[in-house]
Amino acid sequence: MLEYTLTVADLAAFADRQSADSPEGEARRRRTRLVGAWLAGGAVYLVVFAVSTLPLLLGRQLLLAGGTEFLDVVVGVLAGWWEWRGGVVAGWLQRRRSRLRARVALEQTGATRRLWLDEDGLNVAAGDRSTHVAWATITQLAETDEHVFVYTGPGAAHVIPRRAGFEVDALVAGIRAHVHDPS
Repeated sequence: MLEYTLTVADLAAFADRQSADSPEGEARRRRTRLVGAWLAGGAVYLVVFAVSTLPLLLGRQLLLAGGTEFLDVVVGVLAGWWEWRGGVVAGWLQRRRSRLRARVALEQTGATRRLWLDEDGLNVAAGDRSTHVAWATITQLAETDEHVFVYTGPGAAHVIPRRAGFEVDALVAGIRAHVHDPS
């Protein structure tokens, strides 16, 4: 029996993997990059406006304020373009979304997991709930340096962190022995 505690980072890693592998994830990344560019450009514009143009407006130096306003817009557009190219804010937004969804999932299911194999499949106990996953239901087994993902359908997987110990390798070997070509 393998026993471990899932963290928000574990579930967020799965969400990030799903996002990277799916066509819907690509569309979401493009939207997030657009939102990130808008947020970065808008924030930079507001700061530059507050420092350069607003004092001129309050001092009724309207002609000079008009010129600095033009520069403020240019600086905001350049900041948005820089964000669009680099994706710093977009990456932060995606990580924040993944972590929020992971936090909700952990609240619903609990963090402690117990996994064991029997002749019919994989058994998963989480909190008060228990699930049996038949061998035929396991569609894919994916491994990274930090996690093992046991897929049971599109967008659904059991996340096993490698930090759970040497039993993870034994569990993976047992699953591979029963599941046909789980690439």
